[in-house]
Amino acid sequence: MMTIPEIERCLRQLRLSGVRDTLQTRVLQAQGANQPFLETFSLILQDELDRRQSRLIERRYQQSGLDEKLTLAEFDWSFNPKLPRQTCFQLHTLAFIAAGENAMLVGKPGTGKSHIAKAIAYQAILHSHKVQYLETDDFFHRHALNAPAQREARMRTIIDCDLLVLDDLFLARAIPDDAGAWLQTLIHQRYKLRRSVIVTSNRVVQDWGTYLRDPSNAGYPCC
Repeated sequence: MMTIPEIERCLRQLRLSGVRDTLQTRVLQAQGANQPFLETFSLILQDELDRRQSRLIERRYQQSGLDEKLTLAEFDWSFNPKLPRQTCFQLHTLAFIAAGENAMLVGKPGTGKSHIAKAIAYQAILHSHKVQYLETDDFFHRHALNAPAQREARMRTIIDCDLLVLDDLFLARAIPDDAGAWLQTLIHQRYKLRRSVIVTSNRVVQDWGTYLRDPSNAGYPCC
């Protein structure tokens, strides 16, 4: 029979960090409560699953582009009573992602659009969805500076994710020359794949064609 240190070395080799970190606690717990082996073993396996899920969530958060872990529970709804609270909580259920639907949050600056979008995005990550969050105008300018290979790889990541958040679309009065075409391609590709998009903007949809330099595209990225 192996000793605890020997078992821990084996667990390290097998990359079972969740089991290794809780092994001694589970052994003492089983001894103290006289637990059946299968019950103890089930708890040990659950420790490993919990650790892997936690790591997956953290990895997807780091890859998402989100800079904070916001929730709707901490949102001050009294600040702007006109916000469609029920609709926001419906989005928070993530049913729209399963349905391949989109959402737009359009309103004046400082009304909480970004907080709501980030909270929904973080909720999606907690449910194992792949998320990409972009501060849109800043991304337009940085994307234009990338080499073609980098652009293509980044575009593929953005197209393939389960939920894309385009935050503060058209915040600046001017966007790079190719940004309109890039945006149209992105939305079209995600529409074909039934992948969801959340757009926040303080510009009314009727004016979007002006910012895209193409009046025929006014409102194109709409749900």
